Amino acid sequence: MPRHSVAVIIAFLTLLPGVASAVNVVSLGDLPVRYMTDEDRNILRAAATGTLDGTPEGNTVRWENPKTGAHGDLTPRASFDRAGQSCRDLEVANSARGHDNRIVLTLCKQPDGEWKVQPQ
Repeated sequence: MPRHSVAVIIAFLTLLPGVASAVNVVSLGDLPVRYMTDEDRNILRAAATGTLDGTPEGNTVRWENPKTGAHGDLTPRASFDRAGQSCRDLEVANSARGHDNRIVLTLCKQPDGEWKVQPQ
């Protein structure tokens, strides 16, 4: 996996519950998440969870924080079952303070209801 993809996965992980404290945001280079406020990340987190839980494949959900201008699009690409877990491929495009990125991640819903990024 290219180095950039690993960095983007780490950046997305900071948006999921229980992982933010495990990642040093300063080490994320110029990725948008580094320039997001806590409020931006909370809006993105809620949008990602809602998208994964209920948006049909191919439909895009836009999130935005009008206070900061941070925004992005979340598009589920595929839904499938993996070892008894519901999983989805999610295209994530984010922008904050002029920094943009786009990646497709595979996430699976855990028994506690949280979505977890799966290794590529």
